[in-house]
Amino acid sequence: MSPELPTEIIFSHILPRLPPKDLMMQCRCVCKSWSSLICSPSFVADFWNDRNKSTTNFLFQKQNCFFSSKIEEKEQQGGGNNNNNRVLIPTPVTELSYLSRCEAFQLYRYDGAQSVHGLVCSSSSYGGPVFILNPSTRESIQLPHVKHNALVVYNFGFSPLTNEYKVLQLINFHNSGFQFNAFTLGQDSSWRPLQVDPAAGDVDLPFKILAVARSPNSVCINGAIHWIDKSEKNIVVFDVGEESFSVVPLSEDCAQDLVDYDANFPSIVEVGGCVAVFVANRWEHNKIILWILKDYQNLVWVKETITIGEIPKKTICGEVLGTIHTGELAIMLEVVDSPLQLHLYNMKSKRYRIFDFVWPGFMAKPHGRPLIQLVYSDSIVPLK
Repeated sequence: MSPELPTEIIFSHILPRLPPKDLMMQCRCVCKSWSSLICSPSFVADFWNDRNKSTTNFLFQKQNCFFSSKIEEKEQQGGGNNNNNRVLIPTPVTELSYLSRCEAFQLYRYDGAQSVHGLVCSSSSYGGPVFILNPSTRESIQLPHVKHNALVVYNFGFSPLTNEYKVLQLINFHNSGFQFNAFTLGQDSSWRPLQVDPAAGDVDLPFKILAVARSPNSVCINGAIHWIDKSEKNIVVFDVGEESFSVVPLSEDCAQDLVDYDANFPSIVEVGGCVAVFVANRWEHNKIILWILKDYQNLVWVKETITIGEIPKKTICGEVLGTIHTGELAIMLEVVDSPLQLHLYNMKSKRYRIFDFVWPGFMAKPHGRPLIQLVYSDSIVPLK
């Protein structure tokens, strides 16, 4: 018998099961063929699809420190393959000391972060740099940084058609107009002006530019970045591959809910692969309201009023983070003098379960609201 394992066994059954950091830091160094395979688009995509079905990671920033936690779905002993015997195993919150020491993180506080396929784009609108991080492999890169005497907004997206990750930059020069730029990871060495002419006003664009500049968050779904334009009751869409803009109107009932519930900052999230708008919360009734775009082509919006169980009396606020690998809706609650609390809501059975994030001893009673509460999946997308 040959002392070596068949290549097919190594590439298809062993390497995909290894931790991302080991794959990128050790296995890539074995030989050129392994490095080429591990970095190939097909292997990267298969790895992400597989991990996305079994693991969800959470990234937090408190003060100048960064932390993470992970929940994994595992088989109970003797449970077989029955889904009823699969349980979620949360891990204690651990400090990402390497990230706290990272040069790109040391001097800035971040007010914008998005995750796409396990990569995290974080930025500051107050003159700081924008950078891309892969928390699974501990790689990070800082994009070309030019200081502007203006408000700068960044958004992150991925095009499955071109297999490209792009960062969209909007510069608001206050009284002198706007400028859109783009940066493609692995290809561009500087920011590229987009083929739109904001100087011409809103004539050539199907939305008001301020809708993008002022939107508190965005989400990338099916190769397009989405924002909420509350003033016009629209969803603004940027096609990452085509680098073009369009709009999707909210339903009349959804738009009316924005008014009825005085939703000053409605959030846009991903729910089951669909665009959804977190319109309002009614904590006094233990309810939140979501509008989900179930049919993108025919503009079919479905309203979901979710009861998530008894809300702690000292709840400060709650944030809908979207669905995780189990298909459940993740809702993060902040409670006075308590750890962050994660509610997982099953939209089919209408049931929920609760997890408390167990922080390390020195952060047992963490002070201050986390600047980042972000969900991401394991990824081996190479950044360098």
